[in-house]
Amino acid sequence: MALAAGRVEAMAAFAVGDQVRVTLPKGANKRGVVGISVMYTTLPEARFDGATGDIVEINPRGPLGIPLYLVNFRGHENRVAIPWQSQWFREEWLVGADEPKTEQPAKSGELAAASGQAATTLSESS
Repeated sequence: MALAAGRVEAMAAFAVGDQVRVTLPKGANKRGVVGISVMYTTLPEARFDGATGDIVEINPRGPLGIPLYLVNFRGHENRVAIPWQSQWFREEWLVGADEPKTEQPAKSGELAAASGQAATTLSESS
């Protein structure tokens, strides 16, 4: 981290040409279904959750001083239906494409499945 004009600036985690995957914050909705946090579902970026692309440009001083990364999704086999080919993302919504997905199903807490929903009861049915 470097101190510039009285504020702390962190080094960028990604560079132009890096392959990244979009991962928006997860949360439960009113019904308890886990997905993209309800704070982010209306953003255009929410449609890209899980998509893989290459960083083609970096804007270190984006709106409100938040660095933005332009991700190009052309040439990648994405399972999600992305609405357009390139989009600007915050660094916190990107992870390296080669990093394993660390999201494990919650065993307890608000993101866990409702009682009785985590396992089937086929062996006990009549």
